[in-house]
Amino acid sequence: MRPLLSLAARMSLCVALPAWAAFAAAESVTPWTQEPTDFLGIDLQGNFLEQVEECPTDSVRPTTLCRVTTAQPNQFEVRGLPYLPISPGYSLIASITDGKVNELVFSGNANSLYLVTEMLTDRFGEPGVQQSHWIKMSSGASYLAEVMSWKGENVAINFQRQESDLGRYAVTISPLSNTPAASTAEASTEVVEPQVSNL
Repeated sequence: MRPLLSLAARMSLCVALPAWAAFAAAESVTPWTQEPTDFLGIDLQGNFLEQVEECPTDSVRPTTLCRVTTAQPNQFEVRGLPYLPISPGYSLIASITDGKVNELVFSGNANSLYLVTEMLTDRFGEPGVQQSHWIKMSSGASYLAEVMSWKGENVAINFQRQESDLGRYAVTISPLSNTPAASTAEASTEVVEPQVSNL
């Protein structure tokens, strides 16, 4: 009886391994063909301070991109954004280090969530990952929040309702090569060749 069970276990592994390999192949990452190099006219790899000038001090609404410093260091509000087919009132905040963009956060009113979803999928394609999770408010009410994510070789994008304010959404664009964590990780993965004596 024991040899028969052993044979059955081996046979089930033979059947399961090809099925698992096929599943793993299906889960492999496909190249992101619509990975952006810019967002709303801001070059994600360029020098932000050189490409986006300071906004004029007069009260005229800017017609081209310009920046205004915020209360946070190395963070700027970008004004003069182009027209987008979503509800008005959207804004863009840029966080920078050494002149380069670490993160862009595009946010606005969540009543245009569907239109923002359409705009993002038109521009970037279908998200690589789409997840849902429940958010419980202090009032006791629960909301189902959906998170859409894209990740390529140079850029990662996340889109969701802001958990701190469900009335607003946030699209976070992160150039992977510009983030401090990426440069630290790259530095830590350097291979040190051992010195071999020729004696």
